[in-house]
Amino acid sequence: MRHFNGLTDSDLKTFFKYSPTEFNSDTDREILSLALGAALYTPGSRADFAQKILTGEYSSGIFAGLTTLIVCLEDAVADTELKKAEENTISEFKKLAKASTEQLAEGPALFLRIRTPEQLDQLIDSVGTSLRVLTGIVFPKCSPTTLPSFFEALDRASNIAGRKLYALPLLETKEVLYSESREKTLSDLYDIIKSQAERVLTVRVGATDFSSLYGLRRPADRTIYEVHIIRDCLIAIMNRFGRSEDGFTVSGPVYEHFSSGERLWLSSKPERTLWEEVQLDILNGFKGKTCIHPSQISIVNTSHIVSLEAYEDAKLILEESNKRNGVLKSLKRNKMNEVKPHLSWAKKVVAQAEVYGVLNENYQPIDVLNHIRANQLSNQH
Repeated sequence: MRHFNGLTDSDLKTFFKYSPTEFNSDTDREILSLALGAALYTPGSRADFAQKILTGEYSSGIFAGLTTLIVCLEDAVADTELKKAEENTISEFKKLAKASTEQLAEGPALFLRIRTPEQLDQLIDSVGTSLRVLTGIVFPKCSPTTLPSFFEALDRASNIAGRKLYALPLLETKEVLYSESREKTLSDLYDIIKSQAERVLTVRVGATDFSSLYGLRRPADRTIYEVHIIRDCLIAIMNRFGRSEDGFTVSGPVYEHFSSGERLWLSSKPERTLWEEVQLDILNGFKGKTCIHPSQISIVNTSHIVSLEAYEDAKLILEESNKRNGVLKSLKRNKMNEVKPHLSWAKKVVAQAEVYGVLNENYQPIDVLNHIRANQLSNQH
């Protein structure tokens, strides 16, 4: 896989000083966690997701650039449809397991969102070694009580799959949101997740579930950071799990609005707001984002491309880190680079640049986005 795989070689040369590099499910955990980018959900009841992966449909057209697909058996499936969705998911996984390793590597990394550890155990019995097509399991509504059981079920799934499956714990319960229980709950969750750090790919957050606890729903023209009670909780999660010394990647919350019809992104209110929200995600330390519509993929992923100025600053800091701990002038001579306090930032920027690429001078991520969306609209005619 590679980000922006829909761009031609000529496009890459135009926009990128350093093109994105390839990665797969066996890539180093730190790099892979950053590379997930826009994580698109699809319900487990969708009957054709295996075919879409194997035929390349999930890698072209409006899906171009998709590197992370999450098959959902939780909120995306009604309780009355759960049995059928489970049966369909089992069938689709078995179809994927018949494909070659090379064929699977060309599609998005595949994850499964379950409801309970018990459900995962039931699926293990039915899916068997076909679980190897997965990169990891999303644990919903994590609490200090349920999280150990999720990890135990993950052990059993990994043994059957014959490979290490990653955990993606999702924080979205009232104990995390409510102020009187938040600190204790986050502390307990942190202790558990920290003890399993090498198995945790990303920590995910559930803004929709948080909002529902107060009967809130933001309109299409408002970012989640304007819903202050949710914003405060997201920042508390980042405060606990975003510390450089721990090395966790925390992904941004879902934005549930999307545009219908054939529009360039800048003429659509939902897409403008999503663009703004992703900038705020990144500014606050979140990387990647849960997505519910393919039109969101390019907006999220292009936002993570590294500018040449940031990359050069980061490389300079890393190069000087073994020589001195002083202050450096940036190559642009427009800012102060302090080796010691900016070192962890520099390491993250270089890692991000590896999977999302570095822009040529005088280009911005929005230029790449406009080019991608223009191509998508052109291909529809």
